[in-house]
Amino acid sequence: MKAGLRPRWQQTQAWLRQKRCRALWVVQAANRRYLTGFTGSAGWVLLPSQGRPLLITDGRYQEQARKECPGVAVAICQKDAQNCLSEYLRQQGVRTLAFEDDRVAVKSWREMRRACPRVRWVEAAGLIERLRQRKSQDEISCLRRAIRLAETAYARIYPRIKPGLREIDLAQRLEQALHEAGGQGLAFPTIVASGPNSALPHAKPTTRKIRRGDLLVMDFGTIYKGYHSDLTRTVAVGKITPKQREIYKLVKKAQKEAKKAIISDAFSSESDKKAREIFKNKGLEEHFVHSLGHGLGLEIHEAPRLSIRSREKLASGMVVTCEPGLYLPGWGGIRIEDDVLVTSHASQWLSRSPEDLPLVGR
Repeated sequence: MKAGLRPRWQQTQAWLRQKRCRALWVVQAANRRYLTGFTGSAGWVLLPSQGRPLLITDGRYQEQARKECPGVAVAICQKDAQNCLSEYLRQQGVRTLAFEDDRVAVKSWREMRRACPRVRWVEAAGLIERLRQRKSQDEISCLRRAIRLAETAYARIYPRIKPGLREIDLAQRLEQALHEAGGQGLAFPTIVASGPNSALPHAKPTTRKIRRGDLLVMDFGTIYKGYHSDLTRTVAVGKITPKQREIYKLVKKAQKEAKKAIISDAFSSESDKKAREIFKNKGLEEHFVHSLGHGLGLEIHEAPRLSIRSREKLASGMVVTCEPGLYLPGWGGIRIEDDVLVTSHASQWLSRSPEDLPLVGR
């Protein structure tokens, strides 16, 4: 059995016993991997209230499942997964089944209800996701590695940024650098946005050529052993104007102040409020158009959410992004994003962005 899996089972099983459920049906890919270590693209997990989980998959993954999931029971279905699961439930006499009601396709659930008319269904939305928020030391090590790989790739690309380079070409080079650094896939499609495009928080790279005087926003990340990094760097190309430097320093100040509120037992909304207060004092709050950050892990966007509307509390072991930004239509945008580990007393930067607006392509 892989180290660290049993405590995950035990925490989930304690909830199942409390709810008087015989088992939990898991369909979401990251949750499936979290409980079993299985990285295949097809499969369901049935975790009983006692004992080891059952991974149900098909013949394509027979050897992979047995290799990746020691200690986990593996069932290779010759039929469709619904039939395999319903047969197992009948064999085991399962009458109360928890399920990921926010993840299961309506069609699958209806078919399962028809196949198992005597089963009582118990909603368990977010159960595994809540466990995934607090990372083990092994998980934190994977996240640190994913961050280092992204930083290494950026360091290789940074000196090659210059006027005349197209956004799509820079994005491609950055993605290649992530691969060459040892990344095991892109955490998300890379964002490269220059000039007026930098005012679009989720801009897609275009054929626009980067120009002298542009602000250039690059949002990128990679994956290591399933765990995601997420960084954003903003630079000035060729020259820096006083306004560009001023806005960058303001965003950096908002990031630092927000980090002070990223502490165990604090509401996650407090960090977002801190950043907004900095912008509000300068009359720029309306140009901060997204939440401060989000959790990182087996998915690029996980709980907790660092949002003004969030009611969650932070806890030691969570890893989150801290990414304030200001976006001024027609002028450009600046976002600074780093990854942060919540600890029992404070928080730790897992990545570090420059204090002052960097200048490239001189």
